[in-house]
Amino acid sequence: MKNRMLLCLSALAMISIISCEDSTEPTVLDNTVTFTATMTPGAEVPPVTGSTGTGTFTAVLDTVTNIMTYDIVFSGLSSNVTVGHIHGPADATTTNPPILTFNNLNGQQFSTGVTSGTAHGTALLTTASPFVTGTPGINGDSLKKLLFAGKTYANIHTSANTGGEIRGQITLKTP
Repeated sequence: MKNRMLLCLSALAMISIISCEDSTEPTVLDNTVTFTATMTPGAEVPPVTGSTGTGTFTAVLDTVTNIMTYDIVFSGLSSNVTVGHIHGPADATTTNPPILTFNNLNGQQFSTGVTSGTAHGTALLTTASPFVTGTPGINGDSLKKLLFAGKTYANIHTSANTGGEIRGQITLKTP
Protein backbone atom coordinates (compact mmCIF):
# COMPACT_ATOMS: atom_id res chain seq x y z
CA MET A 1 0.00 0.00 0.00
CA LYS A 2 2.81 2.37 0.94
CA ASN A 3 4.71 1.51 -2.26
CA ARG A 4 1.62 2.09 -4.38
CA MET A 5 1.08 5.53 -2.78
CA LEU A 6 4.73 6.47 -3.36
CA LEU A 7 4.44 5.31 -6.97
CA CYS A 8 1.32 7.46 -7.49
CA LEU A 9 2.96 10.51 -5.92
CA SER A 10 6.07 10.01 -8.04
CA ALA A 11 3.96 9.77 -11.20
CA LEU A 12 2.10 12.97 -10.31
CA ALA A 13 5.39 14.76 -9.67
CA MET A 14 6.74 13.65 -13.07
CA ILE A 15 3.59 14.83 -14.83
CA SER A 16 3.95 18.23 -13.13
CA ILE A 17 7.60 18.52 -14.17
CA ILE A 18 6.86 17.51 -17.76
CA SER A 19 3.92 19.92 -18.05
CA CYS A 20 6.06 22.77 -16.66
CA GLU A 21 8.88 22.01 -19.10
CA ASP A 22 6.43 21.99 -22.02
CA SER A 23 5.32 25.56 -21.25
CA THR A 24 6.67 27.91 -23.90
CA GLU A 25 5.42 31.15 -22.34
CA PRO A 26 7.03 32.41 -19.16
CA THR A 27 4.84 33.80 -16.41
CA VAL A 28 5.22 37.57 -16.40
CA LEU A 29 3.80 39.71 -13.66
CA ASP A 30 3.47 43.45 -14.22
CA ASN A 31 4.37 45.03 -10.92
CA THR A 32 4.51 48.59 -12.20
CA VAL A 33 2.17 51.52 -11.89
CA THR A 34 2.46 54.85 -13.68
CA PHE A 35 1.88 58.34 -12.31
CA THR A 36 1.49 61.43 -14.50
CA ALA A 37 1.06 65.18 -14.27
CA THR A 38 0.62 67.94 -16.80
CA MET A 39 2.35 71.06 -15.52
CA THR A 40 0.99 74.51 -16.39
CA PRO A 41 1.31 78.07 -15.00
CA GLY A 42 -2.42 78.10 -14.21
CA ALA A 43 -2.05 75.13 -11.86
CA GLU A 44 0.39 77.03 -9.61
CA VAL A 45 -1.09 78.36 -6.35
CA PRO A 46 -1.65 81.24 -6.96
CA PRO A 47 -1.72 80.91 -10.77
CA VAL A 48 1.24 82.40 -12.65
CA THR A 49 0.38 84.91 -15.37
CA GLY A 50 2.55 85.87 -18.33
CA SER A 51 4.08 82.42 -18.81
CA THR A 52 3.50 80.02 -21.67
CA GLY A 53 5.45 77.26 -19.94
CA THR A 54 4.31 73.66 -20.07
CA GLY A 55 5.63 70.37 -18.80
CA THR A 56 4.90 66.72 -18.27
CA PHE A 57 5.87 64.50 -15.37
CA THR A 58 5.82 60.72 -15.70
CA ALA A 59 6.92 58.24 -13.04
CA VAL A 60 6.90 54.45 -13.08
CA LEU A 61 6.92 52.72 -9.70
CA ASP A 62 7.86 49.06 -9.36
CA THR A 63 5.66 47.96 -6.44
CA VAL A 64 7.93 45.00 -5.65
CA THR A 65 11.31 46.76 -5.58
CA ASN A 66 9.81 50.16 -4.60
CA ILE A 67 12.03 51.89 -7.18
CA MET A 68 10.41 54.89 -8.83
CA THR A 69 11.86 56.18 -12.11
CA TYR A 70 10.72 59.62 -13.20
CA ASP A 71 11.01 61.70 -16.36
CA ILE A 72 10.09 65.34 -16.89
CA VAL A 73 9.99 67.43 -20.04
CA PHE A 74 9.36 71.18 -19.89
CA SER A 75 9.48 74.12 -22.29
CA GLY A 76 8.46 77.73 -22.84
CA LEU A 77 9.34 79.00 -19.38
CA SER A 78 9.66 82.77 -18.88
CA SER A 79 13.12 82.58 -17.32
CA ASN A 80 15.83 80.08 -16.39
CA VAL A 81 15.00 77.04 -14.25
CA THR A 82 16.44 77.09 -10.74
CA VAL A 83 14.98 73.93 -9.15
CA GLY A 84 12.16 71.38 -9.35
CA HIS A 85 10.41 69.21 -6.78
CA ILE A 86 7.66 66.85 -5.81
CA HIS A 87 5.67 68.54 -3.05
CA GLY A 88 3.08 67.24 -0.61
CA PRO A 89 0.88 66.40 1.06
CA ALA A 90 -1.31 68.74 -0.98
CA ASP A 91 -4.35 68.73 -3.19
CA ALA A 92 -4.60 70.89 -6.33
CA THR A 93 -5.50 74.04 -4.38
CA THR A 94 -2.93 73.95 -1.58
CA THR A 95 0.83 74.09 -1.25
CA ASN A 96 3.29 72.30 0.97
CA PRO A 97 7.08 72.05 1.20
CA PRO A 98 9.12 69.87 -1.18
CA ILE A 99 9.55 66.16 -0.55
CA LEU A 100 11.82 65.10 -3.42
CA THR A 101 14.14 67.51 -5.22
CA PHE A 102 15.07 66.92 -8.85
CA ASN A 103 18.82 67.50 -9.01
CA ASN A 104 22.04 66.46 -10.65
CA LEU A 105 23.26 64.16 -7.86
CA ASN A 106 23.61 60.38 -7.68
CA GLY A 107 22.95 59.76 -11.36
CA GLN A 108 19.93 62.05 -11.53
CA GLN A 109 19.75 64.61 -14.31
CA PHE A 110 17.93 67.94 -14.19
CA SER A 111 18.26 70.83 -16.63
CA THR A 112 18.78 74.14 -14.83
CA GLY A 113 19.68 77.56 -16.18
CA VAL A 114 17.47 76.95 -19.25
CA THR A 115 13.87 77.67 -20.28
CA SER A 116 13.34 74.22 -21.83
CA GLY A 117 14.78 70.91 -20.71
CA THR A 118 14.37 67.56 -19.02
CA ALA A 119 14.79 65.72 -15.75
CA HIS A 120 15.38 62.04 -15.11
CA GLY A 121 16.08 60.10 -11.95
CA THR A 122 15.21 57.28 -9.61
CA ALA A 123 14.22 57.11 -5.98
CA LEU A 124 13.83 54.20 -3.58
CA LEU A 125 10.46 54.56 -1.85
CA THR A 126 10.89 52.71 1.44
CA THR A 127 10.87 53.74 5.09
CA ALA A 128 14.68 53.61 5.04
CA SER A 129 14.95 56.17 2.22
CA PRO A 130 14.80 59.67 3.69
CA PHE A 131 14.72 62.71 1.44
CA VAL A 132 16.14 66.18 1.83
CA THR A 133 12.81 67.75 2.53
CA GLY A 134 10.97 70.60 4.13
CA THR A 135 8.21 68.23 5.21
CA PRO A 136 9.04 66.64 8.58
CA GLY A 137 8.58 62.90 8.88
CA ILE A 138 8.32 62.22 5.14
CA ASN A 139 10.29 59.26 3.82
CA GLY A 140 10.06 57.16 0.69
CA ASP A 141 7.24 55.00 2.00
CA SER A 142 5.12 57.99 2.97
CA LEU A 143 5.83 59.59 -0.44
CA LYS A 144 4.57 56.38 -2.07
CA LYS A 145 1.36 56.55 -0.01
CA LEU A 146 0.87 60.21 -0.93
CA LEU A 147 1.35 59.41 -4.64
CA PHE A 148 -1.35 56.72 -4.52
CA ALA A 149 -3.65 59.11 -2.62
CA GLY A 150 -3.21 61.86 -5.25
CA LYS A 151 -1.75 64.21 -2.64
CA THR A 152 1.45 65.29 -4.44
CA TYR A 153 2.36 67.73 -7.19
CA ALA A 154 5.38 68.34 -9.37
CA ASN A 155 6.59 71.82 -10.12
CA ILE A 156 9.44 73.70 -11.71
CA HIS A 157 10.77 76.96 -10.21
CA THR A 158 12.41 79.71 -12.28
CA SER A 159 14.37 82.85 -11.49
CA ALA A 160 11.32 85.00 -12.38
CA ASN A 161 8.88 82.74 -10.48
CA THR A 162 10.75 81.56 -7.40
CA GLY A 163 7.64 79.94 -5.90
CA GLY A 164 7.14 77.87 -9.05
CA GLU A 165 6.25 78.64 -12.67
CA ILE A 166 4.56 75.41 -13.74
CA ARG A 167 2.83 72.82 -11.60
CA GLY A 168 0.77 69.67 -12.03
CA GLN A 169 -1.06 67.40 -9.61
CA ILE A 170 0.40 63.88 -9.80
CA THR A 171 -2.23 61.22 -10.41
CA LEU A 172 -2.25 57.47 -10.89
CA LYS A 173 -2.61 56.63 -14.55
CA THR A 174 -5.34 54.08 -15.08
CA PRO A 175 -4.93 51.46 -17.83
